[in-house]
Amino acid sequence: MFNKNVIAISIAAVFAAPSSQLFAQEAAQEAQQTEKAEVQDIERVIVTGVTRNMQKMEATFSINTISEEEMKVLAPHGAAELLGNIPGFFPEGGTAGESHNNVLVRGLPQAGGYRYVPNLIDGLPVYEEPEAPFMNNDVFIKPDLMTTTVEAVKGGPGGVLYSNALGAAVNYITRTGTQDFEGAYKIEVGDWGHVRNDFFVAGPINDNLTYALGGFYRVADGIRDPGYTGNSGGQFRGNLLYISDDGSTEVKLQAHVINDKTNFYQNIPYSITADRAPGTSENPFEIDPSRVNSLGVDFSDGTVLSHQTSFYELYNADGSQLKLDISDGIQPKFNIYTFELTKDFANQWRFDTALRATSGSNGFHALFNDPPTERSRLEAEQFSRIQSFDGVIGDSYANATGVKAFYSDTVTGTDLSTAERADSILAHNIPVYGMVDATSYVGDFRLSRFFDFEEHSHELTFGLYTSHYTYEVQSVFASAYSNISESSRLVDLYAVDENDQQVGPSISQGGVDQPALFGLGADATMRTNAFYFLDHISMLDDRLQIDIGGRYQELEVDRVTTNSFDPGNSSNDFTPSDVVVGSTNDTLADNFVNVPDGTPQFASESYDAFGWTIGANYRLTDTVTTYLSYADTFRLPGFEDYIFGGPATNPSTGDIARGDLVENIKQYEGGIRFSEKNYEFNFSGFYIDFAAKETLAATLDDLSDTGANGVSCSAVPAPDDCAKIRDSYRTSLKTHGIEFEGKYRPEWLDGLSLQGSIVWQDPKQGQDSAIRSAIIETDTDGDGINDTRRYDVSSGADRRPRRQSQWLINVRPSYTFSELPVTIYGQVMHYSERFSDDGNTNVTIYPGYTQLNAGMLYSFTEDMEFQLHVNNLNNADSFTEGSSVTEGLRFSNGDYTGVARPLLGRTIKASLMINF
Repeated sequence: MFNKNVIAISIAAVFAAPSSQLFAQEAAQEAQQTEKAEVQDIERVIVTGVTRNMQKMEATFSINTISEEEMKVLAPHGAAELLGNIPGFFPEGGTAGESHNNVLVRGLPQAGGYRYVPNLIDGLPVYEEPEAPFMNNDVFIKPDLMTTTVEAVKGGPGGVLYSNALGAAVNYITRTGTQDFEGAYKIEVGDWGHVRNDFFVAGPINDNLTYALGGFYRVADGIRDPGYTGNSGGQFRGNLLYISDDGSTEVKLQAHVINDKTNFYQNIPYSITADRAPGTSENPFEIDPSRVNSLGVDFSDGTVLSHQTSFYELYNADGSQLKLDISDGIQPKFNIYTFELTKDFANQWRFDTALRATSGSNGFHALFNDPPTERSRLEAEQFSRIQSFDGVIGDSYANATGVKAFYSDTVTGTDLSTAERADSILAHNIPVYGMVDATSYVGDFRLSRFFDFEEHSHELTFGLYTSHYTYEVQSVFASAYSNISESSRLVDLYAVDENDQQVGPSISQGGVDQPALFGLGADATMRTNAFYFLDHISMLDDRLQIDIGGRYQELEVDRVTTNSFDPGNSSNDFTPSDVVVGSTNDTLADNFVNVPDGTPQFASESYDAFGWTIGANYRLTDTVTTYLSYADTFRLPGFEDYIFGGPATNPSTGDIARGDLVENIKQYEGGIRFSEKNYEFNFSGFYIDFAAKETLAATLDDLSDTGANGVSCSAVPAPDDCAKIRDSYRTSLKTHGIEFEGKYRPEWLDGLSLQGSIVWQDPKQGQDSAIRSAIIETDTDGDGINDTRRYDVSSGADRRPRRQSQWLINVRPSYTFSELPVTIYGQVMHYSERFSDDGNTNVTIYPGYTQLNAGMLYSFTEDMEFQLHVNNLNNADSFTEGSSVTEGLRFSNGDYTGVARPLLGRTIKASLMINF
């Protein structure tokens, strides 16, 4: 791991080297650069949400930008952490790692991912569907020195010009070459074993043709160090840009290769001292971080991942072994090719086309965590389970006096008297394997005409958008046990006699008690086509700008799915033929395997919708504009809907109880923008009326059913072959909010800059019916062992959606010294409290938190700069998501148990950048 002392030595060397003369020279250069940046901020041109470049001040909609210089100062760990600097975005702190995070926008309810926030590169999606299970949208988005600007459009024409942009569209703009040669190299090191190399070079080939090449390669153990190299890989991309002599023709070719691997951090087990009952709507249970017990893993940088808990043997649908190596992490491997053409014709006609082809795969290798369990309770439940067996298996346990849990690495045979007993508290791990093969072919064609009509000028654009994409996925979810520590160890369960000799088959093997709790598979081909238009009108001597647009889109889906609850599916017994059933060489782990081998479900489905927008911007003075926009747009169904929807209430027939899967949103927004040399401010208010798709609740055991050996499915432990139920429901949302974004450079203190944003929002959900949302285990006879299961019935009506804060505050001060080539900067980020879940039972609040970041930039010369950045300087402790506190999740001493994803602790990184 990178030694923090190296950073300190580097800083000392930086300040010891330069002379005072050099300080003065660099201070002057810094002042010139600052003045230039101020001019650029005032006159910033945007390319997102418009059909022709325009100034940000004149936009008829909400638009936020992050410049290249701002990205450098923010120094994010990944795309999600960068998006947290856009007002109204909550990225859950990037706590999942560099990729596969959840990004929420303006209170819209979602379980995770980027469902309502498609990420674009140069105006096109890399992959059409932004919420693909096991392939989050951010696996394609890796900002580096080739990224010059990020622009985010919320509402307005975003849902007209782009697919799936119901909440927002984020556009990452790529560097292209100019007639001046330029380049940069940056090396970055961090105290989590992190070393990253970035570079780009760009310049002319001839008077008409330029190039740009760049990328990065990075290795790191991981902020939550699992004991192996968690992050390795990177990306490389390049483009050629041709501009004709008269400027009427532009052609760009771009190639982009991603081959990366990153850790995926998940929830960590905890317990809380019980001093009250679980929460209600009127009296929520508020999590206090100071009273949360970690159970063996440090919340700031710990993980239950280790060498032992990173490797599992699972099963494919055909019964063959499936080896899961979690050290492979999130592993995107994609080739992306883009062609863009712009041609201006006579009589003010223009034709634009953009084509993109994407192909590759994404590996998803992760360890999720269910709430922890006590060893004694697990042993008692498993002993009760084996006593319910009959036949050969039941007879094999006749001499068992109990079940005991031992560390797997201490078991050497059937004599368990010398094996080491596992800790009293155990982690219930959910190893997950997912593999996605995907292709996406996108085309966007626009024909525009600029013309005058009476005293108005129009730029009328008609567009045709088409996308053909495929998605093939295989996934398996398993169940396993380990202790909870920084170097966690696998735990296996055995039936034993009074002398601790193994009796009958082991209950688990290699830490795994169920190598396939369930599996999901799909092979789907989708085609979507859209026709859209946007008329940009200038009136009143260009003081009034109006946008009117609409979009009609259709989606066709051909898919075949298999999952563990499809008709015809049952638990499989994969006991090898050379193993004697019921012997000590046998294991129950391969007797009840729920791989997706049921009857395949074929379907062809189609959906369509129409949306429209109107917006206006009026320039009150040269430095003040006001805008008002309305958008009534939509989001067509995604993979979570038509692929993984699954049966709602009738697994035996495969009937699907669900209705409308098209989501609709009405967004109203108005604001005012001020822009002077020393300040820029944007005040806006918004209102959202959102109708979500029909949603399927969790897949649960049918507690009225009877499973193997006549055991009731309401018993604890439950039999493995219970029928499944799944409720359906539909939610809505109404949100109103206020956003402020600004930047201030006071004349009275040259070098000081204050910028940031403040957002207040008040989202409220509606829900058409209560649902069976979970199963709760309870102890009905007071012996400390849960013996009965019941449904938790809840509703999210009149509640704020899960994980959504009311207050989102981001303040970023900086100061550039006049006599030194040094800039110091800071950041204060505050997110108010959030609910763990949507329901009105077991209401749990995770606390708000304030995180401080800080750093400094030091210029050796005009072309060489050193940066030191500290993330989470104050080691803020909170959780971005977590389970609810419930009566059914308690230790025998009364403490509540659960899992939550903590903030990443303090990290330090330093970089040296050389421009040429």
